Formats: sequence, C-alpha cells, structure tokens
Amino acid sequence: MKSILLGIAITVFAEGTNYAFAFVPAKSSTLTKFKQIKLTGSYQPKPVLFSTAEQSDTDTTKKPDVDTKQDWPETDLMAKIHNFQDTSTADNNAAHPLMEPQMQLLDRDFVLTTKSEIENDPTLNILSSELAIWKHLRKIPSRSNSGLPLDIILQRTWDTVEDIWQHLRRIPFEKGWAELSSESQLTRKTVVVLGSGWGSHALLKVADCQKLRIIVVSPINHFVFTPMLASAAVGTVEYRSMTEAVRAANPMIDQYIEGKAVSVNVKQKYVDVQLNSLLDGLVEGTPPKIRLEYDHLVVSVGSRVDDRGVPGAENALRLKSCDDARKLRTAVGECFEYASRPDCRGDSMESVQERMKRVTFLIVGGGPTGVELAGELHDLFEDVTRKHKGTYPNLRGNTRVILAHGGPDLVPQFEPVLRQEALRSLQEKGIQVMLNTRVMELGDGFARLSTKQVDPCTGKLSDEREESILPLGLAVWCAGTAPVPFISNLLSQLSPEARYSDGRVKVDRWMRAPMEDKNLLGSVLVMGDAAAFDEMDDGVLLPATAQVAGQAGAYVARLLSRGFDLESTPPLLPCVDPEMQNPCDVFYDPQLTRWLRFRGFDFSPPFRFLNLGMLAYTG
Repeated sequence: MKSILLGIAITVFAEGTNYAFAFVPAKSSTLTKFKQIKLTGSYQPKPVLFSTAEQSDTDTTKKPDVDTKQDWPETDLMAKIHNFQDTSTADNNAAHPLMEPQMQLLDRDFVLTTKSEIENDPTLNILSSELAIWKHLRKIPSRSNSGLPLDIILQRTWDTVEDIWQHLRRIPFEKGWAELSSESQLTRKTVVVLGSGWGSHALLKVADCQKLRIIVVSPINHFVFTPMLASAAVGTVEYRSMTEAVRAANPMIDQYIEGKAVSVNVKQKYVDVQLNSLLDGLVEGTPPKIRLEYDHLVVSVGSRVDDRGVPGAENALRLKSCDDARKLRTAVGECFEYASRPDCRGDSMESVQERMKRVTFLIVGGGPTGVELAGELHDLFEDVTRKHKGTYPNLRGNTRVILAHGGPDLVPQFEPVLRQEALRSLQEKGIQVMLNTRVMELGDGFARLSTKQVDPCTGKLSDEREESILPLGLAVWCAGTAPVPFISNLLSQLSPEARYSDGRVKVDRWMRAPMEDKNLLGSVLVMGDAAAFDEMDDGVLLPATAQVAGQAGAYVARLLSRGFDLESTPPLLPCVDPEMQNPCDVFYDPQLTRWLRFRGFDFSPPFRFLNLGMLAYTG
C-alpha cells in the first residue's frame, strides 16, 4: 500500500507528564520519515537545526552553523521535538510504558525538516502543529497547586441532574400530550425577562414553566452565539447556524413580545414596553406602548457600544448582532469593488495609494471581538486575493488590517502569556497592531490617531502622544461597552448603593438588586453585562462575558423555580420551619423541597462562577 491510515490527531496533557501524538493519513515515504524521527530524534534529509537545548560540558556534538532566522523567519512554525519526561520527578529518565525503549527521544530539541518539506507533507504538517501547541502550553504556568473547585463541580452536577428531570417533565406538554391545569395557570408567578442574550437564553432553557409564567421582552427575537459573529461577517459561518429563536429555546414560555423596555416602576411592579415597528415603511404611525405587570423582573438587557467622546464614531460599523454582521459583510465586499474601479487601477504612485486606502480596514478595540475580527478579515483577504484562484487577485498586497487598542496589551481578560501570544500571532500574519493608541476622530476616509510615545532614556511609556492621520476605507468599532438607557431609569428607583461607578447595577450574591423597601427585595434580579457582581466581596468584579451571563441565567432560573423566599437573606426554602414565619403557600412543592433539603439547601446557595476558560480566535 502506498498510503497508511494512522488515525486522528490526539494530544494528551496529564499531571506531571506531557505526551503528544500526531497521526494522519500518510504516504509510505512519510511514514518512514516519521519512524526515523521517533527512532533517532531527527530526520536529516538536510542539516538538522538545533534550538536552545541544555547541553552538558562533555557533549561535543557539532551543531550545524545555520541562521534559523534567515532560513526560517516564522520560527514558531518549526516543528520541535522536546524531551517528554518531567525533569522535576525522580524517575525522569524512566521510559513511559506507551513508548518502546528504542523510541525514546533525545534530551534536546530538534527541527524535523525545512519549512517547504513540512508544508508539502500532510503528516509532518500536522505533527508540526501538534508539537507547536504542546510547546506553547508548556509556557503557561501550572495551576495544579490551586486545585479544582470540587464543591462547585459537585453542585453543578446535581443541578444538571435536576435540569434533565425538568426537561423530561416538559416533553408531554411540548408534544401536546398534556396541558397545564387551570389551577396551575392561575397560581404561576409572572416573570418578565428583558433581553434575549446569553443570560436570558440560559434562563429559558432551565426555568420550570409549570410554576413560572414567563414573558420575554426583546427587540431581537432570537439568541445569537456571539463568538461566531466575526466568522459570519466574512462568510465563514451561515447566520442560521449560530442563532436560535426565543420561542424554540423553550416552547412553554407564555409569551414573547418584540419590543424594548423603556421604563419601570419597581414599587407597583410593572414595566412599560415600546413595541417594535414590524412593518416599517409599509404602515404609518408609531407602534404603541404596553404595560406588563410582574412578580419578578429579570433584567438581562446587555450593553451598548461605548463610542462617547469620539467625533464620527457613531458612523463606524459594529459587531454585536446578526444585523451588524450582515452590514459588515456587505461593506467589506463593497470596499473590494470600490478598490477595483478603473479610476485606481494602474501602477502609478497615486493609483496604488488610493487602492490601498480603499481596502484598509481599521478595527478599534483589542478585546476578543476585535482580535477575532482581525484574524477573520486577514484570512478572508488572503483567500480572495490569491493569484488565479481569488476573486480579486489584482488587490494582492494592497489590503491592510490595522488593529488599534488603547491599552498596553491585547485581550486584557486573558493571562499575560496569552496576551503576548495573541499579539505575536496577529503580527506574524502581517496585521498591524497599534497598542496604546486612541482614536480621536473618525471622518470620511480617515481616522485621527493618538499614540503614546516611548521615552528613549528609560524605554518606558511617557505622557507624550503623537497624532497621525490614517487613510482608510472602513472602520469597525469594537471598543468598550456602556449600560443601555433603561438601566439609568431602573437605578433611579433603586437604593443608592445599587449604582456602581460605571453605571451598572451592583447586585448581591443572589443577583438581587438592592431596594429601598426591603419588602421588594428579590422582585428585580439583574444579570449579564448590566450587573456588577462581586463574587468574593474583594472589590474584583466578574468579567462581562458570555460565560458569566450564561451561568448567572441558569442560576436565576433555578432560584425562581425552586420557590425560595427572595425577601429573606439568605433566601429561605418554604415550609422548612414554621417557627421562622415562612409558611407554605400555593407554590410549595413537597417533592422538590425534600430533594433540596437532601442536598442541604434549606437556604439558597449564592451564585458562584465556575471558570471554564476563555477562547479568542486569531486566524
């Protein structure tokens, strides 16, 4: 056989040991190379390149005199084999049981082969990627000493069992085999949920609609998987594959209203909603306002793009919804058509400069959204400007992606080593990253930038700034967030301690908004980007990310479905102790109460965030 199927790529990272295995369909000649690498530690069709390896004084092995930077500029693409034993353990020289003695790797790093041979060989290409990932993860500090939050994991496991049971109970009603009794419909609490983002979507998935009458209010009738927005903006992902209709998330919700909450009365427990104009341009008149009464108001309205103080920023494109992704996708295509017009074709200096201006894209903001969009745009430009195969081969070398970030590091939510990796990855692709740079003005075809300067004596940033004018074809604003106007109306009726410094609502450990009237405590719950949550009471807030909002939404759903008395602190389970003046009511569920008491939940546990890691795509 000329080809052998070896399997799929597997990477195993275990405590104290690191093993990397790369298996792909390979030619027989490639398999021979792979065996030679495993047996001898290097494959030498050409001189072997040695990286920084520890050598003993008695090691007289002659290393080839090769300038790796000259022969191979993209050094991180080089496939290196490391010693896989943990040198910190006593048996670091012992062979792993999965490896035969003759397959042990030498105690130094090797380059497998040259860049061209790796690119032309599928097996070595995949092996190079696997080992490069393994090498990068070696740089990340180990967290083994901190330990896993086993108590949170155990609690979430039992919560998942409870959620599964809840979904099974929902099936007869979804299939039409059963209907809610008239008594259940009359005794259900009314929960008005504002928003259809991560928090609201998680709440709808978990909420018990046999006990809760849920009304969803949102100007957008679907949930959007926001990490895919950058991919959708360049056509990599179809919009329908990253959305789910609000009604499909839980068919048992009582009602969905397409509109926007404009005001609230927390004392009388109602919210005013401005309905969307669904037939804009076809029907005259302003859509009416309606008033919704509630027992509990769940505020998950998200945030808006913060472009205050920058003239012209309101004209830049956004990337927060599917409509934003569609507009950006259309605008990118129009920029390429604009740069392909006859008035800028030719080799003259003026034509080249005008052509480059029309396909220069400025991304403002170096958070996950800006970094992912920069990577996606670069991949798109590389594809559409390929010679003979691309749609715009005449624009090869003219496109530019510029990422301007006001801080010293990209993706500040990530660990320092990952921030550096994001910067290195974008710069290797040719993306121009401008750190410590603010956008002062966005105009028609230009941006005025202000960049901090480095002190030549100390090598540190100084207070001096240098302004520059950047000609561009398109700007996308991905910098900063601010509360939506509804939050200001809500804060005006809450306790003064509810207002956080950045305009968000500071909630307690049960996601409740502080109230001046203690009898109203628990009637308004806030989560997601609109909430400022201090989990450990140490002044450090949880980040405004989708992961935090999703876990908070599921927590609030369970809090309401379990029937805890939210006026007490901590919220008390009903009927656990008649002497505590918490008598049974129509919402009492004896089976659920026994289950929660079995879990030790006489009082509701506070919300605790389980960090599952963060991800940002760089191309």
